[in-house]
Amino acid sequence: MYENIQTLLSEIAAGEDTFLELKEVVFRRNQILIGDAGRAAPEIAEVFCSIANTEGGVVVFGVRKDGAIVGIPLEKRDILEQFVVNVGLNSCRPLIEPVLDWLQLPDDNQTLKLCLKVDIPKSRYYVHQTSDGRFLKRVGSHRHPIPPEQLGRLLASRNLLIPFEERPTLGTDLNIIDQGRVEGYYQNRFKRSFSSNGLTLEHLLINLKLAVEADERVVPTNLGVILFSDQPERVLDGAFIDIAAYRGNVADGETSDTKRISGPVPEQMLQVLRYFQTSPLIATVSRKEAMGRRDLPAYIDTAMQEAVVNAVVHRDYELTGSQIIIRIFPDRIEIQNPGGLHNTLTEEALYSGCQPVRRNQQLAGFMRDFPSPITGMSFMEARGEGFLNLVRDSLALSGKRPEIKRIGQAVKLTIYARVSGEE
Repeated sequence: MYENIQTLLSEIAAGEDTFLELKEVVFRRNQILIGDAGRAAPEIAEVFCSIANTEGGVVVFGVRKDGAIVGIPLEKRDILEQFVVNVGLNSCRPLIEPVLDWLQLPDDNQTLKLCLKVDIPKSRYYVHQTSDGRFLKRVGSHRHPIPPEQLGRLLASRNLLIPFEERPTLGTDLNIIDQGRVEGYYQNRFKRSFSSNGLTLEHLLINLKLAVEADERVVPTNLGVILFSDQPERVLDGAFIDIAAYRGNVADGETSDTKRISGPVPEQMLQVLRYFQTSPLIATVSRKEAMGRRDLPAYIDTAMQEAVVNAVVHRDYELTGSQIIIRIFPDRIEIQNPGGLHNTLTEEALYSGCQPVRRNQQLAGFMRDFPSPITGMSFMEARGEGFLNLVRDSLALSGKRPEIKRIGQAVKLTIYARVSGEE
């Protein structure tokens, strides 16, 4: 917007409006002061969010409210640029990618002054909020909270009814997708390479809803990042699994081992299941036999696989700063995943065999294409009986029914260990 300098100068002379915000920047050493002292980042986040939530627009740093061009000291250029980028990435939710353009604008004496023009595009897929949770819009040159009834309509108009999995991952491009993993997946599923079908990687990703066209470019969807990015947690906060093994039967901080599991979610599941099978910290029980003592597993492998798959598929990836947490105790394993039970599902409905509406339908579908080393079949079968099998098998082994509890915005599944060497 306002690509021509003369047009920009005309707009500055006309004053602030829905599409234009002017900001004088004062530096105290390397500290930036804008508006109220100490509120530089929150104030600019409000500006960015309100513009993105309305029609998009431009912020010009180095210009006073009255249109006087005062400029930015050359030696402070990098400080201001880093500040603007950090506000967009860290103080706006979801993040906003500002487009920066340094310009030389003439002041009243026709002396050229360095100014920073920042383009904020209109958001197509999201309604942005500040880090303290406020949704704002632009009304003329002012920022106003979005009333609840308007917020609902805006959410619908911005396609937020499209599942989280199918939305573009902001701040990324297709380089974040591991082409080798995609090729391996396609070969395993269709027994041929995708190039043999005349598909480019870009077209394949779009066809599988792993990428989407957004703002005249192709970017990965959240689903594409979750499934085929080396480090999905770099752009989807909390997209990893933490394991903590405790010495006693309470989470008192005394751990024998801690481990962070990252990578594409199919590989996360494989790593967790391998940990369950090989870690000496997973409980076992012994039984006397004629030839000596034999160690018996304290858990059913298929039950643990079902628990891990459910956690990955049903977690709420929109809850930032939250990850799947697995706590291992001598007498039980707890698997806690972000997000309450989806829709109207209750704990007892699950125990009764209710078929849940999956929070991440596309991800669940892909789990049918990844083979399990435990069963030799896919991670997720279509019958929908996995949870009941988990309950039945675990109850038969330990004598205790697995427990499901809601903890704030999370769900915790507890599976109890076998306590006897009898079979």
